[in-house]
Amino acid sequence: MQLLGLDSLAVVLFVLAAAVAQDASASGTCMGDCDLHPSLLERVRKDVAWLDEAGGITDAMIRNISLVCDAKIKHQCNVKAVRMMIKDGEIYLNSLHPDWRLGPPELLGFLLELYETSKMYRLPDLEFAYNGDDDASSPIFDWIDRSSLRVTFHGGPFPLLAWSKSNKSMVQLVPYSGAFRCTDDSFDNLLARLDEIRRVAWPEKRTVAFGRWNEFCAQYMYEMPTLPSGESFICPRQWLPTLSEQHHEVMDVGAMGGTLRGQRVSAVPLMHQNAYKYLVSTDGWAISSKFDKYLLLGSTIIKAQSSRYGFYYDALRQDEHYVAAMNTSRDDILGVIEWLKSHDVEAERMAVATQQFAVRHLHRNARLCYYRTLMTELGKRMRFTPDCSQRKLCLPLGRFLDYLTTKRETAHACRYQEVLVRYGTGRGTPAYDSFSDEAIKELLADPKYWPRDTDIPPLPNEPYFPGAPRRLRRR
Repeated sequence: MQLLGLDSLAVVLFVLAAAVAQDASASGTCMGDCDLHPSLLERVRKDVAWLDEAGGITDAMIRNISLVCDAKIKHQCNVKAVRMMIKDGEIYLNSLHPDWRLGPPELLGFLLELYETSKMYRLPDLEFAYNGDDDASSPIFDWIDRSSLRVTFHGGPFPLLAWSKSNKSMVQLVPYSGAFRCTDDSFDNLLARLDEIRRVAWPEKRTVAFGRWNEFCAQYMYEMPTLPSGESFICPRQWLPTLSEQHHEVMDVGAMGGTLRGQRVSAVPLMHQNAYKYLVSTDGWAISSKFDKYLLLGSTIIKAQSSRYGFYYDALRQDEHYVAAMNTSRDDILGVIEWLKSHDVEAERMAVATQQFAVRHLHRNARLCYYRTLMTELGKRMRFTPDCSQRKLCLPLGRFLDYLTTKRETAHACRYQEVLVRYGTGRGTPAYDSFSDEAIKELLADPKYWPRDTDIPPLPNEPYFPGAPRRLRRR
């Protein structure tokens, strides 16, 4: 990591202090407090409950993660399960994302947020994996038939963290931290501009349902059940722009790069979307990262039906924090918009309640509190003592984050210094010094690098990723 000049360091410290103060004022709590929304606490408990049935987290269970990429690394399997360990309060990577996938914020934001959590709270000794794919809703780790699953997993699945899931998935939900803190239009940046967002008063907003997105649809969209109207479900990102073309007086919804009323559809900054009373949210490759941000914009959210959800969705109430669409018929959004227009007071009340929820329960300290709670619950279910001597790779996360600040593709992918200036990276410790930049670079250069530390014989195929279809994209 390059040393910061005094001027740069002052700027970093100022930004950090401002962020800390903003978080505290938004939540009404101080740094170190951990007051989780009851529904989020219940979500954590639901997500870890299957581990009690499985007898807790065992060393054999963790070694099973090696089997994910046992035969040949294909279908990006080393992206879908990044192995991690917490030992004596420090976090280690037991596998690495391939170099060509570093850059997007999904994994980087998670690593930084988890690292910050480990510095604010004492986390228990633990081993787990994280789904580092951009499609965290992948059905690969869904499970229905427990008996067949035990055979496939040689005794049971392993704890896996992801930012999107369905009701039949065994993963543990975490925030989509990259979208919350890494991007220019991140949740944290929008929260810092809340006063500016609130300057657009409700009567000044356009009475139109607005939406912009890339036109791609997750595979699960094509597996949704038939609607009560008898119509087959169709991907909202494909269908709603068509409906908007027919009802432009109440809808301005389009896929970027496409056309809408003869005009090419282009992106609209989130800070400008609060000019509309109604914002339409749809899933993309998985749950929408923009949905979290829509909560802050002071508009009523119209959410298209989905079988996937994020870590805080249980705390949201339909008709209190959002209104649903495409859950009775393909075009029921038209009736939803008409109802909102004729119930303007209720619509505004809903927009205010949604914004208040986001400010109170989704700020950075609240997310770190969620991470701490999840790690604590997982730690209670550990049935062995993890140790780096039992793993072929044990790269300190602080060391890896330090490396990321020097790598061209990742140096500006997230605001690392908000955390690293305050807490350091472990520089000077034996574990840190055992990995040079060149050594890390060499590990990342192998796109099929996958440490194997299990005594289970290699598998003849990949039971976890049997040629799963890639996401569909249509123009």
